[in-house]
Amino acid sequence: MGPLGRRLLVWVGATVLIGACGSSAPSVAPASPSAVASPASSASASAALPASAPASTTSVISGPIATSGSIALLGHDGSLSLVKADGRSRVLADASRGTFGFPTWSPDGSRIATVRSGQGEVALVVFDPKEGASQPVDPRVIFSKPAAEPFYLFWTPDSKAVSFLSTEAGDLSLRIAPADGSAPLDGSGPGSVVRSGNPFYYDWIGRDRLLAHIGVGTDAFLGEMGLDGDAVGRKLGAPGDFRSAVVSRDRKSIAFVRDGGSKPGTIVVAARDGSTEHSMQVFGSAAIQFDPAGGTLGAIGADTAEVPVAFPLGPLRLMDAKTGKVRTLIDGLVVIFWWSPDGKTVAALRVQPKIASGAQSPEPSPAEPESEVRLMFVDVATGKVSSQPVVRLGATFVNGYVAFFDQYALSHHVWAPDGSSILLPESDDLGISHVTVRYADGRDPVELDGEIAFWSP
Repeated sequence: MGPLGRRLLVWVGATVLIGACGSSAPSVAPASPSAVASPASSASASAALPASAPASTTSVISGPIATSGSIALLGHDGSLSLVKADGRSRVLADASRGTFGFPTWSPDGSRIATVRSGQGEVALVVFDPKEGASQPVDPRVIFSKPAAEPFYLFWTPDSKAVSFLSTEAGDLSLRIAPADGSAPLDGSGPGSVVRSGNPFYYDWIGRDRLLAHIGVGTDAFLGEMGLDGDAVGRKLGAPGDFRSAVVSRDRKSIAFVRDGGSKPGTIVVAARDGSTEHSMQVFGSAAIQFDPAGGTLGAIGADTAEVPVAFPLGPLRLMDAKTGKVRTLIDGLVVIFWWSPDGKTVAALRVQPKIASGAQSPEPSPAEPESEVRLMFVDVATGKVSSQPVVRLGATFVNGYVAFFDQYALSHHVWAPDGSSILLPESDDLGISHVTVRYADGRDPVELDGEIAFWSP
């Protein structure tokens, strides 16, 4: 890494990313206006990525935006709308009874869960998008308890219940509520609370088992557990500096970061039964995701000890789950990446020096580097970049999503089901946010009027 790269790394880490992930931060930034704020959702997070004007023309939606699927769109006023792949849209619920948090689709695509905050109540609600085709829908409340604030939602694999993290009396708990509202709404029914701990990251292995990383230090837990919160299966050892442990789509492999003690940590891909294990070194925090087929693990994090930071930041490396072979797909300072539904393309945000007239701009000062954020679409097999527009990220996205993108990637989809584009919240020259449909092939993007949005499976 040259002098400019080192200065960019120092700037990104020192100004925001270290402060955004304090040791006591909840596992995911709040997704509802009333949720308890974590360091990652503080105003300072907006400085994490430099503001750069988009390089391509944006048009307002006027026709089809994908070949299938639907979008749950969070409005500027906290309302919730549905946008079909053909471009038609309708309001699911206005903000008259409260504002909504990040919406998430059930795995079967039949329902949307979100948090509604207003009128003295914070409630977990479920929408059936098929209802009320010509008018707003009254959602079903499935959890509401005084002094409890749900903020991160993750459907169970069978689409029958919603798991969620909730802050209660200063503690953080993982709860589950049936999507049909059949359990006591205050969460007093049997099996409602799985386990408590802070931070709390998890992925579903099956309807009755999770892979979790809970807590920090000597009391931290890393491994599989049942819905009663008890550990099951083999022990995985002490967790390293990372967030969400992940499970492959076929449920045969898991990945996590192992603490290296006085040495660097290691990103581990292993069979659930422990029969095989491969690893690669990482310095500091790391974020990991399996491709949809489960044969490859993507990971970002520092690959050298030159300048440690407390936020996953570094090249995007891929590890073959069977052989352990590692290759770098995107070098430099990658902040976020998402696998396409077919696993053939990766979309990634990379912070880099500004490029002017085909040449690198003069080296910036350490305090204020001349940098930009590029959204890169990269072919996984060849490493070829199909497009890489310069983007300016929206405040809601930066403050509430960026710091914990790897956990959100498990439950909230940004890729269109057909793999043609992603939904990226961006900001214009006046600071007004909108959701941009950014196409992998580089065609002109389409603008949706809202703060953040997620595709159905």
